[in-house]
Amino acid sequence: MLLKPRKEGQTPPEKGSIESLDAFDHPVPGQSLTDEPGKWAFEKPPQIVDVDEAVAYVVDKVETSNGGKEELQKQMMAGMPIESIVNTIAFTGFTDGQWNPDVAEMIKLPLSAYFMMMAQEENIPAIMFNQDPSEDQGMSDEAVMAHMQEGNPRAYAHLQQQMNMPPEEEAQMMPEGFLAMPPEEELMELEEQPMTEGEGMI
Repeated sequence: MLLKPRKEGQTPPEKGSIESLDAFDHPVPGQSLTDEPGKWAFEKPPQIVDVDEAVAYVVDKVETSNGGKEELQKQMMAGMPIESIVNTIAFTGFTDGQWNPDVAEMIKLPLSAYFMMMAQEENIPAIMFNQDPSEDQGMSDEAVMAHMQEGNPRAYAHLQQQMNMPPEEEAQMMPEGFLAMPPEEELMELEEQPMTEGEGMI
């Protein structure tokens, strides 16, 4: 959407509205390749390369910063998951050049334990993960059928035919293979027959 030239006396569009957007106000493809190497902090060697040192650095910042610990406790009390807090700390430290991506991933578990202990000490009902694992029940049957109808219509039609088939016809269509069990009457007759000498021995 291009910006239309304003007429004389016309008020400018409200800041943040769709009308105020400029279609040319975005990075040019490949622009990052033209930047000077080492311009950003994360392009330079990290300041901390040891996981334990990085965890101690974060804990010290939380404990000694003016109001930082109280602010984190407020966030946990407000319902922000510990996973989100830890992800933000790890990513911010990477962009600031404190540690590399490997250390950023490895400090997440000990920092999560630290914040969970903090929440327990302050009796804060903290939320650990962004989404409760018990709520993730996978794809529902309705969603599976909808995707099958769209992506594999032949299998969907065959499944619908099997679902609508009477039990008698379904039993007749079942193949009798090597592991097919004989009827119950035949099993009883086999059990009643006496075994002759040498029969059943290999």
